[in-house]
Amino acid sequence: MTTDTELERWQQEWREHTDPLPELKKKIRKQNWQTAAAIIAICACIVLSTLAAIHRQSSFFAGSASGMGFAGIVLGAYAWWVKRGAWKPAANTTLAYAELAYKRTQAKVRILRFTFRFLLVAVVLFSGFLAVGVKHIHPRDIFVDAALIAELFYIKRQERRKLQEILETKKLIEGIRE
Repeated sequence: MTTDTELERWQQEWREHTDPLPELKKKIRKQNWQTAAAIIAICACIVLSTLAAIHRQSSFFAGSASGMGFAGIVLGAYAWWVKRGAWKPAANTTLAYAELAYKRTQAKVRILRFTFRFLLVAVVLFSGFLAVGVKHIHPRDIFVDAALIAELFYIKRQERRKLQEILETKKLIEGIRE
């Protein structure tokens, strides 16, 4: 029995040149916009908190500005490091876009776990700071502490959703490879 190599070559070319699933392209494009928006939001928070600290000249605003600057730099650098290799697809194929979505979701889970731990330390330190200054607690401080604790729960919820997304993307990749 002879094999038709020309037919096999055409099939391979067709697989390589087919457009990725439109949903995957939309998802990747959306993630790109979200990354850009996150960078802009972090920069805006750092600038606004610094301006507020300069304008108000209070220790609370100075501490907030310092904390936001430190957190923004540390978390941004970690996110950049974790996302290396997950910026663009290796090829313009459905498999490449699915693998990129998988890598990005894995990176997001790592970032969420790091952020959770980082924020947990911040909550413990801030709560300790509030406990030491029991006589002078401002209602704003209690609100900030409650908001940080609520964010911890939100991050855990996001992590569970991303773990589910990893499983779904893995199934998609396996289906494409078959």
